[in-house]
Amino acid sequence: MIDTVRSADGTTIALQRVTDGPRPMVTLAGGPSGRASWAAAAAGLEGRFAVWLADRRGRGDSGDTPPYSFEREYDDVEALCAFLGPGTVVAAHSSGAVCTLGAAARGLRASALVLYEPPWPLTGRPDQSDVLDRMDAQVAAGDPEGALVTGLRELVRVPDAAIEGMRRTPIWAGRVANAAVWSREGRELHRMPEGTAALVGLGVPTLMLLGTESPRHLHDSTHAVADALHHATVVELSGQEHAALQTAPTLVTEAILSYFQRPNPLA
Repeated sequence: MIDTVRSADGTTIALQRVTDGPRPMVTLAGGPSGRASWAAAAAGLEGRFAVWLADRRGRGDSGDTPPYSFEREYDDVEALCAFLGPGTVVAAHSSGAVCTLGAAARGLRASALVLYEPPWPLTGRPDQSDVLDRMDAQVAAGDPEGALVTGLRELVRVPDAAIEGMRRTPIWAGRVANAAVWSREGRELHRMPEGTAALVGLGVPTLMLLGTESPRHLHDSTHAVADALHHATVVELSGQEHAALQTAPTLVTEAILSYFQRPNPLA
């Protein structure tokens, strides 16, 4: 069953409960992925968390209202947490993690965050406008799959062998369908101020996940965010890159369970 939450601008955000447990958790995908990207990792949280998989705006069963901005996605995260109530944990990947951090900087009422490699903009970031322009041109020419591959190769630096592995997964078609909304996130990242000043001192307990084989820029951004936050723990996923939600979901699940099994995980 699909539930919906209405965001501040009236956009409906779809979410689906997939596990039962004493504590609510909502998941947010990154880039062109839909809510199913978290499904395998969420399955291992049965009995510990009531996990809700959410489609970000413009994807899957969620609506989309122009003009697009990260600020509207911050509103979406806030609406989801208000719907799920006290104690909600937000687990987010990539650009979904950036939106979660943006909402946290505005005072998001979440009890904890799980952030997998947010590409937070740091000083000296490269200008990737040409890549975004090529992705838009591919979508306009009727080649969303080409745009998706361009983004994976050049924005996230996923190796070709890993991309071929992604093609064989059930969620590939959904990523192709969402390719048209990916480039707008890249433009929003370029619009954001460089550096982590907006995050300094945020006190929400945060687990940060990082693939040991992920590109250097994601290592840098993950550690920079962790250094800015007041309560952040970085856990490395051995042998993994940016796509461990698909390549090693059990590792993601184990990291989450281990973090929340600590004597005082929210301190």
